[in-house]
Amino acid sequence: MKRWIAPYRNRLWIKLLRAYLVPVALVEAGMGFLAYRGSRLTMEEQLGESLVSVARVAASSVGRPWALRLEPGDEQSRTYGNLKLKLAELKASSRVEAIYLFDLDGKAVVDSDGSWAIGEQIVKLAADRAELADVFQGQSRTSTLFLGKGGRYYKTGFAPVFVEQQVVAVVGVDGSARFFEPLASLGRTFAWVSAVALSLVLLVTLLVSRGITRPVARLADGARAIGRGEFDREMVVETADEIGLLARTLNDMRRSIQLRDQNLQMMLSGIAHEVRNPLTGMTLFVGLLKEELGQNPTALGHLERIDKELSSLGQVVNDFLDFARKKPLDLEVLNPEAELMQIRGLTLFDFGQANVALCIEVAPTLEKVVWDREKMRRLILNLLRNAVQASAPGTRVTLALGQQGSEWVLSVTDEGSGIERADQEKVFEPFFTTRQQGTGLGLSLVRKIVEAHAGRILLSSEPGKGTVFSIHLPIRGLAGS
Repeated sequence: MKRWIAPYRNRLWIKLLRAYLVPVALVEAGMGFLAYRGSRLTMEEQLGESLVSVARVAASSVGRPWALRLEPGDEQSRTYGNLKLKLAELKASSRVEAIYLFDLDGKAVVDSDGSWAIGEQIVKLAADRAELADVFQGQSRTSTLFLGKGGRYYKTGFAPVFVEQQVVAVVGVDGSARFFEPLASLGRTFAWVSAVALSLVLLVTLLVSRGITRPVARLADGARAIGRGEFDREMVVETADEIGLLARTLNDMRRSIQLRDQNLQMMLSGIAHEVRNPLTGMTLFVGLLKEELGQNPTALGHLERIDKELSSLGQVVNDFLDFARKKPLDLEVLNPEAELMQIRGLTLFDFGQANVALCIEVAPTLEKVVWDREKMRRLILNLLRNAVQASAPGTRVTLALGQQGSEWVLSVTDEGSGIERADQEKVFEPFFTTRQQGTGLGLSLVRKIVEAHAGRILLSSEPGKGTVFSIHLPIRGLAGS
């Protein structure tokens, strides 16, 4: 579940939904609770007042001195029968549960249902000691709600019985809080209404938030496309508000970058072609001079030096042309081991001169890869040339290819002096180099090729411990990928 939720946790529409729905839900729940609580307290207060009124009527009706002279065993007397009948009639007319008269010691005198014998201790009064203390002082009080028979809530109203302005007994009236049942039903109804209202709020919030975030998401996709160098993708302007203004601004920026990129490509291509023509001529004349001065070792040494510098300059021209060109990928299904062994053959001279060993490692389960042969060969050659130039004699460079999940992983590892931390963030920038004769385009071309394959390149380097370049490319074009 966490894995499913995590990608959506920071989405803008989720944040809008949370910012709007949570306060609404809290306010609605709070208002519902207050309404329910207020209704319950009001009804409870009304019940208490009603019970106290009945208790006062009963006290005036049965609160006679001779009633208090009843003793245990007088349950069959006419006096007891008349008092019980009066309480039963009052109970029926007031629709209460029970009415009973008891003395200051909590012992029963008479009750409407004959539940207690005369002089029997009424045990349940122990829970109302605080209220009875006030009643014994001449005040009418009610008990707190208590759970009685049948799982119902009950409340008791107490009224004092006076004889010559002295409290001599108390009348208790039990009443059932029947109104709590419809109140509970009302609470459930309110909960359902609240749930429906929240669902509607959720739906409206989703529609509104998605309406806001959908064009924002499209703008983000368009911005990422610009970052990938896809300048031909026009952003659709859907609205006339701030989001539409942002889309138009991004389109203007995209066209400006596209124009500048085109001008840069034209400039680099023009420079490269202008330099290549005289280079070709100079290379030709150096060859002719070698034939004419074949017997002069000193002159041949100078010519070899010139030829080498011309070759370096030719390589610079090729780097400029490769950096300026924009060619679509020509994907092929290749045998990875055979491809890497061919590249190894192209680098044997460089590694042999530097006395650096080249190790090729291909995962045995990896039988096919799909990529642009020419571009990936250029990428690997660039990384290997950088690795051998950074390596000391007697060390080795490892070129490895394997598979991790849904990606091909190509890595080049050397045992050289590493790259300074301050330079690691700059090595992929065009024209950045730490070598005197470097163009600074090699790693820029590498990153350009990786991004064209929709991949990513990672650099790990510690000064004095070597460098690792890892290329992660998505697996594509094979069955089951």
